[in-house]
Amino acid sequence: MPEKEPLPDNLEKPGIFTTDEGLNAIAPGMPYRKILKYLKGDQKVCFTGTYGFALSFYSWLKKRHNQRFPIKDYPGSRENREQWHRLAQILFLPVKDHSPALEKAPVNPWLKEFYPDTPDYFMGFSDFLGMNGAWQWYDKGIRFPVLEHRLHPFYGVYFPTRFEHLELFEKWLRENHTFPQALDIGTGCGILTFIMLKYGIQKVHATDINPNAIWSTGQDLRRQNLQSRVRLEKAEWAGSFRPQSNNLVVFNPPWIPYRAEKTIDQASYYHPGFFEEFFSRMEAACPAGTTLLMLFSDFAQVAGITREHPLESLQNLQKGFILKEKVRMPVKQPPSIRKSWIAEIRSKEKIELWVFKRE
Repeated sequence: MPEKEPLPDNLEKPGIFTTDEGLNAIAPGMPYRKILKYLKGDQKVCFTGTYGFALSFYSWLKKRHNQRFPIKDYPGSRENREQWHRLAQILFLPVKDHSPALEKAPVNPWLKEFYPDTPDYFMGFSDFLGMNGAWQWYDKGIRFPVLEHRLHPFYGVYFPTRFEHLELFEKWLRENHTFPQALDIGTGCGILTFIMLKYGIQKVHATDINPNAIWSTGQDLRRQNLQSRVRLEKAEWAGSFRPQSNNLVVFNPPWIPYRAEKTIDQASYYHPGFFEEFFSRMEAACPAGTTLLMLFSDFAQVAGITREHPLESLQNLQKGFILKEKVRMPVKQPPSIRKSWIAEIRSKEKIELWVFKRE
């Protein structure tokens, strides 16, 4: 890979602060239930001592939380997640000279790269754990069955953890790859862009509202020496791209109706009116002959989150677009003797590929 570029200033990062005012220091040997009293009073606490102590308490707290908010269905998982977020956001970790100030804590280069001018600060413990996990994905890379090379999603970048929709898209593109250029809306880690490049589409314009996604995909393009074939743009929808009649527009929209609190959440959750706005934007941007492909899932309907399938309910509102093809396939569910609420959903869920043509 070419020489590493410095991180841009507009990247999204975990919030930090530099004063210990209002923080209650907790140390190994302190009774967990005493620490819990701080948390119940919404008092912020900061780990000291060893990283093992911090992980041990965090694990105990998580187990206790799961007992209080058991997960038996999707609404239960949502309540569990929301309540945990409230609790975990008052747990902190000290950073000294860009390293965790806890004995035997893992080193993460992002602690310095993200905050080069602030050597000492405090960070949410959950943010630190999330950053460590993200660093592992980024450093080692992820292998997807539809690509011959790994992708290295950066911190705060959405990447798929399931592959059925990618395989469905690849199968379709294998038989429909004669487009001279394409638009990838909400590129995330760039997986759909790389599939299109693999099948010979010479020019791809990829947009995303997340600056981390634009940076991440750009780095992977440079790793594969493909940057000359892709224009990346931090923008909504089509951005500055103006499709031509023989172009392909690809969109893997969020599948679940819910509010998105962080930019990365917008890859998973859509708000009321989202799809109406999308088709309105596409109608204005796409000339006759443009092919619009969307990847979707009926997860929200199967899970009981909503009765409405946004693409089916909008078919009469998709002005200027004709549905040319619709493919549904079941989720690949490996056999398991252990039943769970998510396994039950997966056993009924269908992955979908919708192909529209602009009139």
